[in-house]
Amino acid sequence: MTASTSVFHQQFESLHDRAVEKRKRQAKVSSKRELADAASKIMGGTIHNQLVGKWLKGVAPSPAKSDAVVAVVQTLFRWAEEPWNHSRERCWRNWIEGATQPRAESAVVKAVGKLITELDNPFELGVRPPVVLSRMPSDDAQPQLTTYVPRQHDEQLRSAVTDASSDRNRLVLLIGEVSTGKTRALWEALPHLPADWRLWHPIDADELLKGLDTVSPRTVVWLNDAHLYLDPRDGQNCKQVAVGLHKLLRRQGPFLLLATLWTVYAHQLAQPATTTSLAPHPHAGALLEDSRVVRIPVPPAFNEQQLQAVRAASKTDRLLRHAFERAENGRVGQTIGGIPVLIERCDQAPDGARAVIDAAVDLYRYGHRRDLSPELLKSAATSYLGAGQLAMLPRRWFEEALEYTTEPCRGVPGPVHRTHPDATTYRLVHFLQHLALWLPERDLPGTDFWTAVTTHAATPADRVELGRETELRGRYRHAVALYEAAAQAGYDDAWRPLVELREILGHKAEARAAARRSGNPDIIREHDELRALFKTGIAWAEGLPAPAFPPALSRLQEEIRHEEAQGDLNAALELASIGMRQGEVEAHEEYLRLLEATGAHDRASSIAVNDYSLPYLLGELVAMRSGQDPESLEKLIRRAVDGGHPNALSELATHWRRIGRHDDADAVCRFGLTAEGVPAAAW
Repeated sequence: MTASTSVFHQQFESLHDRAVEKRKRQAKVSSKRELADAASKIMGGTIHNQLVGKWLKGVAPSPAKSDAVVAVVQTLFRWAEEPWNHSRERCWRNWIEGATQPRAESAVVKAVGKLITELDNPFELGVRPPVVLSRMPSDDAQPQLTTYVPRQHDEQLRSAVTDASSDRNRLVLLIGEVSTGKTRALWEALPHLPADWRLWHPIDADELLKGLDTVSPRTVVWLNDAHLYLDPRDGQNCKQVAVGLHKLLRRQGPFLLLATLWTVYAHQLAQPATTTSLAPHPHAGALLEDSRVVRIPVPPAFNEQQLQAVRAASKTDRLLRHAFERAENGRVGQTIGGIPVLIERCDQAPDGARAVIDAAVDLYRYGHRRDLSPELLKSAATSYLGAGQLAMLPRRWFEEALEYTTEPCRGVPGPVHRTHPDATTYRLVHFLQHLALWLPERDLPGTDFWTAVTTHAATPADRVELGRETELRGRYRHAVALYEAAAQAGYDDAWRPLVELREILGHKAEARAAARRSGNPDIIREHDELRALFKTGIAWAEGLPAPAFPPALSRLQEEIRHEEAQGDLNAALELASIGMRQGEVEAHEEYLRLLEATGAHDRASSIAVNDYSLPYLLGELVAMRSGQDPESLEKLIRRAVDGGHPNALSELATHWRRIGRHDDADAVCRFGLTAEGVPAAAW
């Protein structure tokens, strides 16, 4: 398939998906036969449904069938209720013409990638360079790999590689935490492939999508840090990459896709839609559930037997011996990767550098995935410095801060380093990216931070993602500003969340005006539907009768409470834990109640605040603690608010009404919180 064919097919498939979805909502038939019959009437001739099926499967249409294709496309536009005009017809005819061009040149298309026998630099593929020992002579300054000690996941990986070399397509996904040896394991597996295999390492999702059609059989597609390609926060891009990889797995191969993924992203990609993040496209879930996908967990630490092998290998490897002697709890990989050295660099950072690091961490934490410009970094970092601190810093404090953060830590990249030596943009080091996603109890940045990202974020898409994160935390004014800035920059996907948030907050005139400014008839229609849905939902809720009695206990709950009544709280907790693993909702409720009853209040708080899959658990815990000090309850709820819990803000408003702060409760429902966490004034 040529590049132009790919453009036509991607657009055709996307249009078909939109049209079918629209017909489905209208309970109308959308089969290929129905499509072919409707298009035949437009063209004034016969179009066979088998032909439409071939085009949907990626077969390029012949030049003689271009009018038939246009008729099918026009029908799909009608089904999708999207406007069809002369400019759109010209655009589609160009794509069709490109797809139907003769392919005489195809025989000389060069296969992508390199022969695996030509690969000699693992660091270009994402293998982390080991920490440099300060006592090593200068002629050893070039990073060298440490002696490799295989673990259990290497056996599973080798088996999957053997399958691929035996003409079976495979996607091997190594899942684990940062610096646990995932990429190094993939590198060590390459020599087990035949010498005529090639390896292709696309630098980003765009290069991957452009090159997939030119990948030849007996090729390894190298996808280190697969979240850079399958970003669960970017629904459209996630879909295109997932579809492209899935098609490659179905092609006549063999093909071997080698990928690594952090546990947090593997969890996100496997989850259905939630209110806390963009849902990954269903195609991503279908890809990961394919029988040709091999998921291999990589443990964070070496076990005792493996540590003995490390000890033996370290006798002739100084770097490995250094890591072995200093690793805590078997975490040899993290020590080799220089994480302790990096933590020390961050802990010792002066005020200006500390502010730059904190800004970069929060930018990543709240959704800014692109490289960071100096303007964004400086503006955001300034928000972490008080007026007194700024007055004490030298005039060139920011330049000096970057000198500190970009300096390598004994061979390992600094905390905030240039994207490449000649670049003018910066990136948070891998370890801190991972840490940013798990930081507990971190205060939300102040107003100046959100003003900085609204002004200087790299792309409108970043502004939308940052807006979603602030919206979840009740900082509605900043969310609206971010959505508005993205929309004004021409990013169409910003209009929908802007209109919806305005409407939900009761800013009806502003919501209507934003919908009209979008110029998109679908958004105007969806806004009308949303407004009607609110009216219907409120009327339905008001008509619900009050429950006459509490719901009956499930059998599991009866068993748990029987053990509790017998005084065996450990057995009750174990039953609840088993039920949780089996997905029984009541088990989560009972587990939370038992934790609270046994005095494990911190554990109960952590579950209620962080379990977004069952958000009502927060309300249950607040009810259990209703007799406690109001300040302690508010502190618990605010933890959930700042963590992005979807129910937390309504719980905060309810709590304030309960203790008589009705004006504050009304203000937070209407205008949200300021960045500093107090009820916002009208805006």
